[in-house]
Amino acid sequence: MLSVLSLNLKAQSPKQVEKTVERREQQLEKQKEEKKKQQEAEQEAARQKHIEMQTKEVQKRMKKSQKKAKKYNDKKGGFFLSKWFRKR
Repeated sequence: MLSVLSLNLKAQSPKQVEKTVERREQQLEKQKEEKKKQQEAEQEAARQKHIEMQTKEVQKRMKKSQKKAKKYNDKKGGFFLSKWFRKR
């Protein structure tokens, strides 16, 4: 009798397994996001430290060249064929 009953019993139901897998995926994704945010914060801190180490004249020159680069890079429209055949 025990062998007949043991065949019908399952260790975990499929729904429970699915839920645990979903929770683990969510946890991993959350960890990835936190790690990415931390990396960005460290990178920004390093960039600020680099800027602060420069003299005032160099800081002004860097700021001016950054604005100039941003101005020219914003005008870029992408692939040259798409710019040629774009509807205006």
